[in-house]
Amino acid sequence: MLLMAIGVASGGIYFFRGQLGLDASRPSAESMRTVEGERDALTAQAAELRHRIIVLERSQQIDHETNRAASEQLKAAQDERLALEKEVSFLRRLIGAGGGGILQPTDFELKRTERPREFHYSLTIRQLIQDFGESTGSVEMQIIGKRNGAEITLPLSKLNGSEPIRHKMGFKHFQNFEGSISIPEGFEPENLVVEIKPNTNKLVPVTEVFPWSPEQ
Repeated sequence: MLLMAIGVASGGIYFFRGQLGLDASRPSAESMRTVEGERDALTAQAAELRHRIIVLERSQQIDHETNRAASEQLKAAQDERLALEKEVSFLRRLIGAGGGGILQPTDFELKRTERPREFHYSLTIRQLIQDFGESTGSVEMQIIGKRNGAEITLPLSKLNGSEPIRHKMGFKHFQNFEGSISIPEGFEPENLVVEIKPNTNKLVPVTEVFPWSPEQ
């Protein structure tokens, strides 16, 4: 009986230890709930971060578009102001000339051609004074730029392949001019100077400078 009791007791102890080991190797329900809660919290945080990234990217895109639009508006305003300043300058010259006529170079365009370092230009010269009469004379051009770091001025007459070298002017209201300019190697143009040399009495000579910015 004693041996049997000891055996039963030993078996119970063995079963209890085995059950305890099994329970210890298995996560408790509370631990599982904690892990699941942390997982859900991390998932929510990840979703919130994705949303914030989307919002930031959209905000950056809007800022970029806003800045681009503002830059375009600023450039347009600057161009308009420059045009108005030129008009004022012309009128001041007119007043100083004692009521004579005055010419304005406008609508200047510069485009690349299929030939390397060759450009096509066009511009219009108009009379600002209504019913002034015929404006005659010549229109000459020269290029201001740099060669080897030094600033130099090259008349079209010194640029091989450029034509025409000089425009003949004769009109009542306006006249269009166009031609080609060949830029020599090693010379980097910066500005184009248009000189109007009138033959008509009381017509003010005009010199206008246009930036060298050919259209792409």
